Amino acid sequence: MKIRTARDIGILMKEARTRRGLSQAALAKMINTTQTWVSWIENGKPSAEIGNVLLALTTLGVEMDFQIPPAPTSADHHHNADERHVDQDDDEIPYKL
Repeated sequence: MKIRTARDIGILMKEARTRRGLSQAALAKMINTTQTWVSWIENGKPSAEIGNVLLALTTLGVEMDFQIPPAPTSADHHHNADERHVDQDDDEIPYKL
């Protein structure tokens, strides 16, 4: 799974939380927030503070591996703008639970 939206992060967080057998309230207590906040994030609230989200994910043991794509080469500039590149590794999970 690749993370592209706030909803994707919410799904990831809920999966990690349930794998650890934690309720939303228990996770909230661990990171000094509220159960409502955890629920908002798990439901894809787009305006969540990134620091708090990262704290929740690391508390749950989620390892994040962000990758920067390589710089475009001069050959890349010759491709038609309408062409779409399909990455064969698109289904690769960029994180570990």
